[in-house]
This record gives sequence, structure tokens and C-alpha cells, in this order.
Amino acid sequence: MQHLSAQSYSGLELDNFSGINSLTFNPANVVDSRFRADINIATVGSTITTDYFGINLSNLIDNPDGFDFDEDSQTFPSQANNLYLNLDVLGPSFMFNLAPKHALGITTRVRAFMNVNRINGSLYETLSEDDAFDNDINIDMENLNGTIHAWTEAGLTYGMVLYDGKNHFLKGGITLKYLQGAGAVFFNSDRIQGNYDAAGDTITANGDLTYGQTLDDTNDENDEFKFGSGSSGFAADFGLMYEYRPNLGDIKMDSTSLKGHNQYRFKLGLSLQDMGKLSYENVNVEEYVISGTVSADDFEEDFQQGLEDNYDQTSTVQNVDLQLPTTLRYMADYRINRNLYLGLSGVLSLNDDTSPLSNRRLNYMSIVPRYESRLFSLYTNLSVMEYSDFIWGAGFRFCLLTVGSGSIISNLITDDSRAADVYAGVKIPILQSRYSKETKQLRKEERRKAKAERQKRKAIEKMDK
Repeated sequence: MQHLSAQSYSGLELDNFSGINSLTFNPANVVDSRFRADINIATVGSTITTDYFGINLSNLIDNPDGFDFDEDSQTFPSQANNLYLNLDVLGPSFMFNLAPKHALGITTRVRAFMNVNRINGSLYETLSEDDAFDNDINIDMENLNGTIHAWTEAGLTYGMVLYDGKNHFLKGGITLKYLQGAGAVFFNSDRIQGNYDAAGDTITANGDLTYGQTLDDTNDENDEFKFGSGSSGFAADFGLMYEYRPNLGDIKMDSTSLKGHNQYRFKLGLSLQDMGKLSYENVNVEEYVISGTVSADDFEEDFQQGLEDNYDQTSTVQNVDLQLPTTLRYMADYRINRNLYLGLSGVLSLNDDTSPLSNRRLNYMSIVPRYESRLFSLYTNLSVMEYSDFIWGAGFRFCLLTVGSGSIISNLITDDSRAADVYAGVKIPILQSRYSKETKQLRKEERRKAKAERQKRKAIEKMDK
């Protein structure tokens, strides 16, 4: 099976100079960074994923007549297709050092997730055909669920150096987040089974369906997502980062004098993210018991009205908890030389796709070779993601600007693109000095002695001649 899939911020999450952006991957990155301070103006990343269809993006770009969905896409229906959408906006944020082994960060974010799981794509494909209702149709869906949720975050990150030995370095961090809900729509069904009878134009089905929304649908003007909609909550991220720091040859000073340099041969990172939930009060929840035979005409104009007119319904007002996309992130990075690195990063979702009232990230793993310097980084990612085959992307950071996509290269070289993502950001970095005043003075003295030694050798050679 082929799929459309993608990931946000691929490559950027390993860059040692990503600064304030790296706090969203592992809060331990706030301390012992390459920055005295880092200020984010705005960073936006978005990802869309579905295993139902793939798009020929080269035709989309080259065709002057526009995109033809039938000709420029392929569908891959199954009994359990999925859809994923993620939008992440890091707003005005900053981090700074409190002391050599302590640092603080403050972040603001707007986030939105859409997870629709286990839709019967084969049924949808059948219903999309022009002569669909000329034949009998089998209906079978199991563990269908979907959650659309948007919220804002204000986060406070604290990090500290836990251990700084001769060759080993360990730091940790925590982010505490205050959440403000914008709204949510959700639905789920354990199972719906039945069939459509073409001769009688009737639907016979048995099962259940629950639908709810935090939005006010009594007035069309209010039926929209609104930040500050009355829901709030708290969440937390935790992270650890270990570095192995042998003598690398090009770095010979003590660690306190080299805050502007990467000092590791390799490092390992682990973080637990989005531990928490948002609670909504007075949510309208509709529960339907689907049973019996009804006319198909009742669902042609208004599906929800057809449910209400034909099946037993229970309407309640409830308090609903929506689970955040709790995630385990891991990374490893090997320093080949001063500017060349080979990294690995990945995500494991801790929320199951059969769980209603929750969002989840997709599992993925990426290998990321990169060139990295203080002002410029260039990286490419080779990735495998849940619902997906291999995808290939690239990105760069130059001074204030960061731009990339985890799927841009595979988009350009494949006939049925399975990825769609992009990220871009602008920030103001205030880098650490390469060396402390004491180290600069020491290096100056070493250069003076070396120069004097060279002059002495030249004088001896001149006398010998």
C-alpha cells in the first residue's frame, strides 16, 4: 500500500543552532546551548498525511491547465484508511542563560490536530462512483474515530546541567505549559454493519455512533473555533540529553570556556512530550443507536438530520477531557568533524489510534546527515513514517531564516507523492562568544610564544648559514 505522509521540522530538530525551536523537541536543549539568548519571531510548520490517496505533484506544477484529481492522483482504499493533519505555530518566544549551568525559556504556540482513524476507504470509493447506487453495497466499519482539536500554549522551560565530568555530560529540562482551548469536534463508533439494497433504495444497519462538539451550533455565527472558549488545562514536557566528550583535537580548552562550540563526539536525547489534557465543560454529545431498515433518501440532503429522524438518540451535556498527543521522542547524533554530523531522530506515539477523544502523532524515524556552522546549516532527511513508505526532504538555516520540508525531494522525483509538509521561521539569535576572556588571553599568549619560537628558530638557522 502507498500513502501520503509527512513530518514537520525534519532536520531542524537535530541542529545545535536551532535554539528556541529545539525546546519544542526536548526542553533540555535550553541549557548549555550555543546561545547567550535566542528570540523567535515566528515559526510555522504544517503536515498532512493520508493513506487513501497520493498526488503527482510534478503534474500539479507543470500543468498549465491546473490540477485534475482523477488524472493526477491515485487512490489506495482499504477497510481502515486514515487522515492526519497538524499545524504548529511557534509565536514570540525567547530563551536565555540564568547562570553557566542554568537556563530559562518562555514559549507561545498555536497548535491544531486532526486525526481521523479507520475510515472504510473501500466504501467511500464505492459511494464516489457515478453508478454507486445501482448496485447493492456492503457496509462494515470498526473502531472508527476522529478528533479535531485546536489550542494555544504558554510554556515556561527550565533546564540545568546535571553532571559535567571529564568525558561525560548530562543535562535535563522541563516545560510546564498552560493551555487554552479553541474548540474540538469528535466522533467514534465501535462498529457499524449493514448493507444498502439498490432495489428498495433502503439502508439496513446495526451499530452505534457518538458525535460531539465544543462549538455552539445554535447560531451559525458562533459555530467556529475560538481561542479562549472556556476550556483550560496544563501539560508538561520532560527531557534528558547525554553527551560523550572526549578530547576531539580541535577542542582543547575546558568546557566552561567553550560555550560557543559543540564539544561532543556523540550525544543521545530522550523526551516525553504533551503529558496532559484539556477539559471542556458543557459539551453537546449525541449518541445514536443504529438499528433497522430506513429509506436512503433521508440521508441525501442532511446526514445528521437523517440520523435524528431514523434512529434512537440520546442528547446529553457532558464535561469532556481531550487527551493531548503524548509522545516519546528520541535522537542520536554523531560528530564526524567540526562541521559534519550524522543524526537519527524519531517519534513514538503513546496514544493508540483506536482511542477516542485524543490526538496522536504518527510514528516515524529519520536519518539526517548535515553540515552545521554558527551561521549556516544544511540538512537532508531520509525518513520512514507510519502509513508511509520512504520520504526524502531537505532544509537549511541561514542566520535569521530557517526553511525546509521533510518531503520536498521525494515530491520532485516520484509520480505519486506521499508527503506534504513545510516549515519556515524567522528569529534573532544572540550567539555565545567562541571563547571566554580568559581563554582568549590564553590563546593570545600561546600565539605570542609560538611566534617568538619561530623567530628564534629563524635566527639560529640564519646564524648557521
